[in-house]
Amino acid sequence: MPQFEFFMARENIVAMIDIGSSKTKVFIVELFPKLNIVGADEGDTAGMSKGEIINLSALKESVHEVLRKAERLAGVAGNIRSAGLSLTGIDLSGNEVVGLTSVKAENGLVSHEDMNTARLDAHARRVPEGRRVIHRIPQHFFLDRRKMDAPQGRSGRELAYHMWVVDADETYLSEIFQIPNHYGLRIEKLFVSSLASAAAVRTFSEMDKNRLVIDIGAGTTDFVLFREGIVTCTGVIPVGGDHITNDISFGLQIRQKDAERLKIRYGNAMARDEDVSAEIDLDSFEGELSDFSPKVSKYKMQMIAELRLRELFRLVEKSLAKVGVTDLAGTPVFLTGGTSRLAGIAQLAGIVFDSEVRLAEPNLSFAQEYGEPKFSTVVGMAKLFREEREAEHRSAHNGSWFNFWRNLFK
Repeated sequence: MPQFEFFMARENIVAMIDIGSSKTKVFIVELFPKLNIVGADEGDTAGMSKGEIINLSALKESVHEVLRKAERLAGVAGNIRSAGLSLTGIDLSGNEVVGLTSVKAENGLVSHEDMNTARLDAHARRVPEGRRVIHRIPQHFFLDRRKMDAPQGRSGRELAYHMWVVDADETYLSEIFQIPNHYGLRIEKLFVSSLASAAAVRTFSEMDKNRLVIDIGAGTTDFVLFREGIVTCTGVIPVGGDHITNDISFGLQIRQKDAERLKIRYGNAMARDEDVSAEIDLDSFEGELSDFSPKVSKYKMQMIAELRLRELFRLVEKSLAKVGVTDLAGTPVFLTGGTSRLAGIAQLAGIVFDSEVRLAEPNLSFAQEYGEPKFSTVVGMAKLFREEREAEHRSAHNGSWFNFWRNLFK
């Protein structure tokens, strides 16, 4: 068997691991000849809160249990070696990095060497001590502050190369790596959750090259802004659906698990006037919500959810403003993640962002049963993993032919 085909057969089944604050999702994925989910499982996450690890031992145990079930369903227990892992939480940080160089030619025309020098200068910019680079995402060149994608041959004095860099705390990475490593898996690829979710959701036209994708999970909200199809900003807000539940629990003086049930059944991101006097009879709600009062205000519950979500969307706006984005007019907003299913959330986001808002589900051609918004991150991971592996194989294969002919002519 040719080396390339042997490699494909040995490495064709991989695990996609998405560890959320509330749920862990695992896909066992066959990459070739076409992308296919051969096993999947979802389970409660223990030992994590708001994207932070609070009990590593409990977290390992809960994730390993989901992995075991997914492997059994796929019929490949103990035979998987490689995995992709999502990253989120406050231990992630994104920043714009700029590399600079002066145009060296006397006639002021930018050369290929100038472009490489600017790129190298950007790559040489160090992240703070104790942090590690996860992604370097190319953006644009600027020649004397004029944005351009192909500056070679253009006239100017100073060439700048901009890229978006995502880095993570090394302690967090060391701990999160232990989870798959202790299961016998090698982390082959890391995926920033916002970028994975953006890769999964449907877009509808060329206009969507400018878009803001917001994935609202249980403990965190991940977002990414695209301008002309290029990543302009990424971020993580430590607020999610669990915070809404906590607020309802506190505001209505009911148990947290009952607040979650109320939120799912009666929740709305917009407090509606027709519900001002409406009350939910707790005694009729499966007899489980009678800790403090027999009835709660439906309007008050909706108002609690609206206030928390307004705060969340304002925090996204503030993060974008830090990179100079203060107007989203004409930029569609895509909402995904489990909390995006809350009634009225698109309407509220449209008011806050003053933009068109769409509820986005994973664009799945390979597993329709996982088309819910809560699977956006893990679906996007599978798509990106296959694309990157395919590009690596193509590059290696082309390189082998090049070396063959070069050696032959020698």
